[in-house]
Amino acid sequence: MPNDVTETPIAEEGAFRGGLLFKPDRSASDMTWVYFHGGGFVAGSPETHRCVTGWLASVSGIPVLSARYGLAPEFPYPAQRDDAIAACRTALSRRGATNDDSRIFLAGDSAGACVALWALRGMAPSMRTRVGGIALLYGAYGLRQSPSIQKYGTQKNGLDAQTLSAMYERLFHVGGPGETPPWPIDFAIEVSEPTFILAAELDAVFDDSVAVFGGLPPGQTMNRFVVATGQQHGFLKHAGDDPNAIAELEQLGKWAYHCAMPVRRKEA
Repeated sequence: MPNDVTETPIAEEGAFRGGLLFKPDRSASDMTWVYFHGGGFVAGSPETHRCVTGWLASVSGIPVLSARYGLAPEFPYPAQRDDAIAACRTALSRRGATNDDSRIFLAGDSAGACVALWALRGMAPSMRTRVGGIALLYGAYGLRQSPSIQKYGTQKNGLDAQTLSAMYERLFHVGGPGETPPWPIDFAIEVSEPTFILAAELDAVFDDSVAVFGGLPPGQTMNRFVVATGQQHGFLKHAGDDPNAIAELEQLGKWAYHCAMPVRRKEA
């Protein structure tokens, strides 16, 4: 963990399930990352991803609220979407409800990237205007068969076609009515916010990232598709020991500041 970041537990309150807040010693006063952890929708927590979120806060200089959300199968979809929206609402309230120039940046890795997109899609328009951008880190977006899954997915890494299918099926409500999860590949055209997609070159879900980026509406000059050469799924969890992971997080931080520049100019 970086030594210039303060980690504070945030208690559950109302619809917000709680989480961890990572605040760098010198941080932007008008920006917050709202981060959703990976873990195949069935595992993981803000604690398991402390290295990613701690270093993201450190290298970007932007506080990170790493939020809990309900895990399947105990909490089928749309629990993940609703919990993520509640986390975004909490992040905005901590910034001050009257500060219209403050921005949240949604982020997530693997399954958490999908959760971030579900949150964005489910937000009320008034909240969505406060989203400065969305960062999707080697996301899993519903593909069960693809060339990258066939090439890099194994039972050992849990990203083979059979395991991915079982993972996605746990999101469905069993034995009663419920919503069918909408997959980002199908609604990417609705994402008008600046989008940063980081894909790991040797990742089974690499083609998921390609499909989502290809589905984004044209004309958004701030969209970025970055390939982490020679990296596998989950490589950012080694950020404390891997300079390549730090470099990717630094690039992400610069992108977020660049996205926020028009708002800051307006404020000035």
